[in-house]
Amino acid sequence: MVHIVICPLHGVSKTLSLNEAEQLIRKLSRPIAETARLIEENIQLAKECKEKVLDNSQIASQGILQNNATVKRLQHPRTVCTNEKCCRVIQEGDETKMEYLSICHDVCYLKGIVQEKLSDPELEYCEAMDPDTEFMKDDFQRLTLLEARTIY
Repeated sequence: MVHIVICPLHGVSKTLSLNEAEQLIRKLSRPIAETARLIEENIQLAKECKEKVLDNSQIASQGILQNNATVKRLQHPRTVCTNEKCCRVIQEGDETKMEYLSICHDVCYLKGIVQEKLSDPELEYCEAMDPDTEFMKDDFQRLTLLEARTIY
């Protein structure tokens, strides 16, 4: 008990900055994984190009093929549903993408939401959710909080 009494106090701002750092790490995990995948694909393309150039030196002037990624930022965060009725999986080559067929809340600026986190408890306060049932207000779909996420 004496140790606790003599410990120096820490500022609340330090705790908040730790929470912000944790949220940033969660937000960056997907872009880092996508970048790593793109780098691996480009390395594979470069190896294939190298083999082709060794077989035929005239191909060297064409350059090395590369996959390029573009990031399209939304104008504002949106709450979407990942229920199979509301989205579909699209296969583009080796890449799997999610297409959201409906947007539950087009402009959603809830505080404390972690980007792309599925079933974030803070989504309970989204306008699209019914606070009494924790379902989306659209009774036709009866989507639960566990299927909602905010995208940026």
